[in-house]
Amino acid sequence: MIFRVAVLAAVVTSSSLLTIEAFAPPRVISTQLNQQTFAKHSSIYAPPLGAGPPVISDWRYQNDGSISGTVTNHPTIRDGDRITTSPIKDKNAVNENSVVQTKSGSKYKLANVAWGATIPGVEALSKEKEAKAAADKAERARLAKEAQAKAAAQKSVPKANAVAKPISKAASAAAAPKELSAAELTKLAKSKFALTGTAVGDKTKYLLAGKPRQSSGRAAKIWTAYVADANIPSIPAGFDGDETKVTPITIKLSPDIERMRLENGNYNKVQSGLFIGRFVKKIDYVEYIPSNDRSLDRKVCALVIESGQYDLKALLSARQGEPLRGRALRDAAAAAGQCIQAVHSSNLVWTDLKTENFIVVGNDNLLQEVNDGSGSMGLPGVKGIDLESVIPRNGNPIDYSPEACPPEFAKAFMAGEGGEFVLDYSYDMWSLGMMLYELSTGNAYFDKRSPSQVTKMMCSETFEADVSAVPDAKLRDLISKCLSLDPKKRPDITGFLLHPYFITSGIGPISF
Repeated sequence: MIFRVAVLAAVVTSSSLLTIEAFAPPRVISTQLNQQTFAKHSSIYAPPLGAGPPVISDWRYQNDGSISGTVTNHPTIRDGDRITTSPIKDKNAVNENSVVQTKSGSKYKLANVAWGATIPGVEALSKEKEAKAAADKAERARLAKEAQAKAAAQKSVPKANAVAKPISKAASAAAAPKELSAAELTKLAKSKFALTGTAVGDKTKYLLAGKPRQSSGRAAKIWTAYVADANIPSIPAGFDGDETKVTPITIKLSPDIERMRLENGNYNKVQSGLFIGRFVKKIDYVEYIPSNDRSLDRKVCALVIESGQYDLKALLSARQGEPLRGRALRDAAAAAGQCIQAVHSSNLVWTDLKTENFIVVGNDNLLQEVNDGSGSMGLPGVKGIDLESVIPRNGNPIDYSPEACPPEFAKAFMAGEGGEFVLDYSYDMWSLGMMLYELSTGNAYFDKRSPSQVTKMMCSETFEADVSAVPDAKLRDLISKCLSLDPKKRPDITGFLLHPYFITSGIGPISF
């Protein structure tokens, strides 16, 4: 979760059934209230009677059967806090817009799932979808083959006392597979791609699909989308009944024009500098984009980017604590390093480098990656996303992720000086070390600790990052250097990429 640095977060105690994973900045209140009044009235949120069960958004299904996410409408926990429930009674009930019950009896309504997160049965559903698509394709091929065989038989076997006649054009047309009409394609596309009926864009139109995910910028929503067909604008381009011919894209929609301009500019910088980096491709950017939905029409800006299949956080979760190894680990580490190289060479600081912000592009088979225990297949499609928190060097942060920030920022934040903290490249090198620790051990360094606990740990005089759990000696040395408490002792990105871990396991971006 990302937090605004302009205000200190309020510490919330955990209940017997729920563990508070994160806490949000205090909601806006009247400036006439003093601190005592605020403390008295803002610590507990009481929903109206009949408001229904608490709602969990941006949720993830954990290995132990629990659900973690952002809660609202809870009788004892403030809106915007992150919680982890006790294990869910029936994992098959876990899905978007469903009400689930924990083994302890609590009920929650699940809203949108987190970006890249998996849910129980997702692999089975994926297999079912793939099997159905294969069956449809096989059936079309069978019908076409039968028609061709029938036509060939009619041509090769003459009638008695008659000369065989060539098949007429009408018969050939009847034998060919039936082409779907525009109405049939529209109906089929809506079902196969979960199209909402909403389109955005002018010269190029984009069809929104599924349900949006919340971006780190609270006003922004991230949609799966498809480029509309030029001839039949209600279906994705290239769709003829076979969904494998269609490529999804991702669209971020937000009314916050300043943040969108910032992110668009950041993508332009990191993809046009001396070092390009391994970021998703930016396809389009439109301010106040037209739409057939009045709530969106010329009210939001759109950033269109390449889509990924899942993020590294989701991959680790699916592997149930098994770390990345071999080529897969090096590929992910090299991709992260090259992204930072592009950011720093553009005189920028990312400030939000973490496993959730790296996705795998071009590989639909999550199960294949999950089962690749040795990492021999590699992860060549890892790319960086989410540049809305990227700030020029020597600037001040606008957001921060507790798990990615270095100790020097944590201390400034606790002192009420987070908004004045001066950013340097060493900030990202700490984040890079934390990310590599998570990938190489299978668990985040501050796993199962709340943001308040993380901040307090890093502010402790006795805190020192322990990297003994990292199996590879060379990588352990590299991570240890990145997690140096002295920012000046952390390597720059060139030193990072020239470390023996990379030199002895590949050539540049190529792993072996």
